[in-house]
Amino acid sequence: MRQSMDNNANFSVSFDSPRLGYGNVVIQNPERVAVPSGICAVVGPNGAGKSTLGLVIEKGRYAYGNRLSFQRPDMKVKMLAFTDIHALTGIEVTRYDQRLEATVNDLVPTVSEILGAKAESERWQELCEAFTLHDIADKRINYLSSGELRKLLIINALLDLPDILILDNPYIGLDARSRGELDNAIRGIAGSGVDIILLLCDLGDIPDYTTSVILLHDRTLSAPITDRKEIERLRSMAAPEVIITAADLPAQKEGAAEGFEIAFAIEDGHVRYGSRSVLEGIDWTVRRGERWALTGPNGSGKSLLLSLVCADNPQAYANRITIFDRRRGSGESIWEIKDRIGYVCPEMQLYFRSSLPVMEIVAGGLRNSLSQFRKATPAELEEAAAWLRLLDIGHLADRNFAELSSGEQRLVLLARTFIKQPPLLILDEPLHGLDADRKERVRRLIDLLVDRNGSSLIFVTHYTREIPTIVTQTKVLEKV
Repeated sequence: MRQSMDNNANFSVSFDSPRLGYGNVVIQNPERVAVPSGICAVVGPNGAGKSTLGLVIEKGRYAYGNRLSFQRPDMKVKMLAFTDIHALTGIEVTRYDQRLEATVNDLVPTVSEILGAKAESERWQELCEAFTLHDIADKRINYLSSGELRKLLIINALLDLPDILILDNPYIGLDARSRGELDNAIRGIAGSGVDIILLLCDLGDIPDYTTSVILLHDRTLSAPITDRKEIERLRSMAAPEVIITAADLPAQKEGAAEGFEIAFAIEDGHVRYGSRSVLEGIDWTVRRGERWALTGPNGSGKSLLLSLVCADNPQAYANRITIFDRRRGSGESIWEIKDRIGYVCPEMQLYFRSSLPVMEIVAGGLRNSLSQFRKATPAELEEAAAWLRLLDIGHLADRNFAELSSGEQRLVLLARTFIKQPPLLILDEPLHGLDADRKERVRRLIDLLVDRNGSSLIFVTHYTREIPTIVTQTKVLEKV
């Protein structure tokens, strides 16, 4: 039932129109929902409209026919999403690997250059201490880990002293310790009178201190839930069972289990920027058919290590690296390496540019690096459709990538990687921002694909519950 809005009603924002729109997305609001004050979690699957709802509150109160009421007309709203990194830096690159190129790095500002006087304030120091974000003022922004970037973005938002703070999937990229630090910070912020709205994909991500929950399904809002027992029931709901078998997978590619002994090896590996070491003394060998989990705290260099594997980082030539039994720098091209690796990382979707429909994008995973612009054949499109169905996103086949939610974009890039069926599969936190059903689907597909093809696997995560069951070995990185 809709909360009463009379007199001193305890709400932060009320949606007074039956429909809410922003861009080309419309959310139905039959209950005329009001967001209760305090800490409210808006939860729904990928593509349900959560980010759109956040944009309506932050920027769309007077647009698209929206009618909103705030507890006070002058309330300041700040929404934070991982894609805000482009706006924060003022620099946009067109490929995820460009962030590691020296010519691009010369243009990328440091944290202190971006924040200016903010980085010298007492509040900045307090927030950095609370989030254990130390010694980053002189780092260039593209050298921060995904977790460090998330912390920085949150701190930057808090420095603006908003009345309503909207956090879109705030936990992605954070290790367990950093997640606890964020939870403590949210409690403190809410205690100071700021209303918090968390946009979440997974019921399991609802914090135990949440004061209300609003469910969003099929782009339709439901009335707020404030009963503690009902919120706890939602938090403890198990993900639905996903029934997919090896028989459901498209046929195995010829050469998917091609012969080699060492998929990747590094001896005394290091990555250094000037006098600062990010990786030091790394020894690691991944053999054919081995399935590894790669873990470690934010800033330990996991993604940088993978950039050496995937031929993205120029410092690979300063290291002793073997890929597919061949020593790096012995005459192989970058594209020869990339064609045998399937790679997805947390930030790839930020840089992915294509005007093609989703079906064509996924089919592009079947082609090598030098034939990407060839039009997909009917057989390739049919196989792409099969992978979209397996990930439960078949309805996106004709959509434009830029129009999708961040979770839907991640699923499209996973489909583009799976269709390739590479001998080495590298998945850097692939479950970021996915709803519970899609998380289980991805894990199940990884298990089936890797087992059937005999592929080598490197799976990066902060959470042991996300590790596919097929993983048998773990590499742990520590901060230098």
